[in-house]
Amino acid sequence: MINYNYGVRGHDILIKDDLDKWSDKIQAMKIHTLQFALPLSFPETSKGGDLIDPGLGNIIRRNLSKKDIEIGVLSCYVNLIHPNLIERQKQIEKMKKYLQNAKFFGANIVATETGSVDPEFSFTKENFEEEHFEELIETIKQLLPVAQKCGVKLALEPGVNHPLYSLDKTEELLKIFDYDPALKIILDPANLMLDKNDNLLSIIKDAFMRFNNQIVAVHVKDFAWTPGAKRLIKTVVPGTGEVDIKDVIDLAETFQPYGLKMFDELDKGMLDTFMKSDYAKAIFK
Repeated sequence: MINYNYGVRGHDILIKDDLDKWSDKIQAMKIHTLQFALPLSFPETSKGGDLIDPGLGNIIRRNLSKKDIEIGVLSCYVNLIHPNLIERQKQIEKMKKYLQNAKFFGANIVATETGSVDPEFSFTKENFEEEHFEELIETIKQLLPVAQKCGVKLALEPGVNHPLYSLDKTEELLKIFDYDPALKIILDPANLMLDKNDNLLSIIKDAFMRFNNQIVAVHVKDFAWTPGAKRLIKTVVPGTGEVDIKDVIDLAETFQPYGLKMFDELDKGMLDTFMKSDYAKAIFK
């Protein structure tokens, strides 16, 4: 059985603005599912992601489809609580465009992190203040109706660098919107760890026990701790850090046997290294 429910980030394929070469390499790596960020794979073609329309979506979708590749998740990197209100609204409008055009790319899920009071996204507990969670709620009130009308899912990725910084806040947000079918979660358990003593597997299990049906993808990554840095963790090639990737996969499979599992943040050539490993060869075949 081909494992279509495993994927990678499209921009970890180190080819930019060349659709044929990019998709040929993905096919050669036997990858079938992508988390796709338009401005990062096609920065010039899409004018930094601002040029997103049905025509471009159709071109990319058809090219990928011929090679048995699909976009499982369309990523839109925006700051939903940007401290500059004019800039925040610009980014909200950009997110709306992605929701409106997702289906032309063959995607039913549009994902974003939830932003930061620091435009550079350095770790700060100021994001944990209630006023910023309330700002996020007001932003979601603008975006959710667009997702509903377009028949796609708005998927939020919680993390300690954001106002949606814990499973408790995630559950609170889902309850506020009455577990709306159009509002989903991308679970990245590593991004929910505040302390080295936090248990990664416990976070995964707790998340699935609380809101299994709202989780549409799980990010899988290995990491090393970097206390005092801009981010608390540094992603490394799976198998070289502090995470037992097999345990993470097995637990996710227990709760969602056919759920999307995306190997995350394998940039700067790390994906090429990982794909040569016996573990990756057993998955992507």
